[in-house]
Amino acid sequence: MPEFQDNLRRAAELAFNAVCNQKTEQLLWLGARPQDAVWRIPVLNDLLVMDLSARRVTTSASREVGPVWRILLLHYLAIDSRPEALGPQVTFADLPAARTYAQVYHQRVIARLCATAGRDEKPLRAAADALRGRIVDVGDTAFDFDIFPRLSVRVIWHAADEEFPPSATLLLPANIESYFCIEDIVVLSEGLVSRLGGRSF
Repeated sequence: MPEFQDNLRRAAELAFNAVCNQKTEQLLWLGARPQDAVWRIPVLNDLLVMDLSARRVTTSASREVGPVWRILLLHYLAIDSRPEALGPQVTFADLPAARTYAQVYHQRVIARLCATAGRDEKPLRAAADALRGRIVDVGDTAFDFDIFPRLSVRVIWHAADEEFPPSATLLLPANIESYFCIEDIVVLSEGLVSRLGGRSF
């Protein structure tokens, strides 16, 4: 466990260094807004606060953000390109670099969703509404989530029937690898499922 924590600490340190070197114009383009010596960034249903001088990321209620969401946010804000705005279109398995991870992704993301918030439509709708998900007319129910200002994903849910349990599909922008590496995409998807399950940042 200490090695894992050290890895997270090191990843956060490198990510903070990258964001500290980021151009102000790029931070603004990515949707961050400066206010009172900190940056505020909409993430799902909250406005996270990044203090670069203190190297802290907190929620709008001043609670420390956990290492996973902290690193994801910093990696997003360290992007040095301006990818085209694309809506959710492809599955994780459609990404060429992700195919060997597809089964693991299914277990860590889709199966977990269907075993928690996605076991039934009513709790899924309530969880999606709490995260400001927008209803989409696809499947039995579907929602678009603005994970970050320029990055949205879609969850499509199918109800159980006599033969099969509930199932789901998570759609990503086709150019999501312009934002995140494969490992981050898995973690981001897991993070959304975790938040739908009621976990905090």
